[in-house]
Amino acid sequence: MGTALTPGNTDYSIIVADRGGQLVGYVCYGPTPMTEDTYDLYWIASAPEVRGQGVGAALVSAMEGDLRRRNGRLIRVETSATEAYGPTRGFYASMKYGEEARIRDFYKVGDDLIILTKRLQTGG
Repeated sequence: MGTALTPGNTDYSIIVADRGGQLVGYVCYGPTPMTEDTYDLYWIASAPEVRGQGVGAALVSAMEGDLRRRNGRLIRVETSATEAYGPTRGFYASMKYGEEARIRDFYKVGDDLIILTKRLQTGG
């Protein structure tokens, strides 16, 4: 697992996963504007050949570790309610992200926006 990178002067952080020098996944996240200690998980991806091998879980765990060090308290993820995103929602559920809100017909009629969150346990 790579380390958190902050490219340029942006609020994005990126953690990459590699195997044998080949990029096999990444997660991109950053602070949610106008909030205190809340972060958005913007994108996570893994190569098809490593799906189901723990790459995504390792990336999310590394991101959460980084955010705990930053005293992050809440992570937010947006996803689709369509059947095609069922495995994605299942992945987040396995990582203890729960549905916080739903906006019906957001992306298009019949395609709801689902907002998932996870509260990070901090020492306080």
